[in-house]
Amino acid sequence: MRLKSFLLAIVLAAGCPFNISAQQAASETVAFVGANVVPMDRERVLENQTVLVTAGRIVEIGPAASVRVPGGATRIDARGKFLMPGLCDMHGHLVPGEGANGDGPSQIMKLYLANGVTTVRGMIGHPTNLVVRDKIARGEMPGPRVYAAGPAVNQKLAPTPEAGVKVVEAHKAAGYDLIKIHEGLSPATFEAIAAAAKRVGIRIAGHVSDTIGLDRAIGARQSSIEHLDGYLQALVPANAPAQPVPGQVQFGPALAYMDEAKIAALAARTKEAGIWNTPTLALFEIIVSSDAPETFALWPELAYVPQGMRDGFMKQKAGTAGIPASPEDRKRFVELRRHVVKGLHDAGANLLVGPDSPQLFLVPGFATHREMASLVAAGLTPFAVLQAATTSAAEYLGTTAETGTVATGKRADLLLLDANPLQDIANAHKIAGVMANGRWMPRTEIERMLAEIAALHKQ
Repeated sequence: MRLKSFLLAIVLAAGCPFNISAQQAASETVAFVGANVVPMDRERVLENQTVLVTAGRIVEIGPAASVRVPGGATRIDARGKFLMPGLCDMHGHLVPGEGANGDGPSQIMKLYLANGVTTVRGMIGHPTNLVVRDKIARGEMPGPRVYAAGPAVNQKLAPTPEAGVKVVEAHKAAGYDLIKIHEGLSPATFEAIAAAAKRVGIRIAGHVSDTIGLDRAIGARQSSIEHLDGYLQALVPANAPAQPVPGQVQFGPALAYMDEAKIAALAARTKEAGIWNTPTLALFEIIVSSDAPETFALWPELAYVPQGMRDGFMKQKAGTAGIPASPEDRKRFVELRRHVVKGLHDAGANLLVGPDSPQLFLVPGFATHREMASLVAAGLTPFAVLQAATTSAAEYLGTTAETGTVATGKRADLLLLDANPLQDIANAHKIAGVMANGRWMPRTEIERMLAEIAALHKQ
């Protein structure tokens, strides 16, 4: 089975106004007083610090006893709390719409913010995604900073190498941030796209379909590979009695011939090529789970999406539930994917966090935390997972001078937590407040915003 991205282009009704407090509006400086700072430059906590933010930038960090809070500043009592960089979700899908108050994109952006996501990479493009990206950048609507891929480049859009080159040039001219590679491209077309992208200065990222294969994607230095595409297939020797079936989900006899001893060499090649991976572990764990759709339908975050989308999730899971496989095959498939992730990490190959929401019960923002939990289940430490969601994402995006760590001069994309995320990745979801580009949202504002979204979709 080759999973196809399934998105319901739904325009969500009614608005959820984004309000900063009157006190903050009258003040240019915000002070986090007494925070335990998790700077993410290395695994450490700086205790009892005061962090000053002015005009969207961190201007000072130091011991609370020595940092003077300017008169008139908005003071946030952060004693006993943990301040870390905002999270980056590097595989999301943005529904069409221009970010008008209450439309689909505006609600999705708020769901990201409510979960501490201050940067998102949209992986199936629509021209209106650029409108939303630019509105957020100008401060005209609330939301995480957006990096937008163009419409997915597949066999239909690029049937020939010449057509592929034209698509790359058109996407670059339109202002997209990257080229999303999808299904069915011929090897010649893929290579033409890769060469054209390098020439015009735009990255390619996305799937590695069966027509391309992992070797060719690594050779082309595809900037990021999504879903671990191609890795399990590459574990099967060419002379094995059973070969992988086409598609992303691998069940059946070939599982027995997937040689985990090959992971280290594949991971080393990935690192050498400078390729990031966005594993989307949580997505595929849902796909191959034997649990009934009704089990996932109980997840509380589904209150924040419309009934039509919930129905779509149920249909998706009902469809994947029909894939014939033994419990042992389902378990082995999940184990192999986790072992590949651990091998990539151990080799120093960069990982990114991105759950591929909204689909299969994965709600934007909430799903980011589910993906981080899945990465810990694969054997990564909480710090390694937080690196993938902060510093590694900044490195991929080329924004390390601006984001990724809590440091003087950086953009004020911050997440204030009630507990230490280095001790338990679940603590990254114990959110006391979020600051996106210097705009502060306390927990009370987040709860009000979520309640208003839920009220729109209540049955």
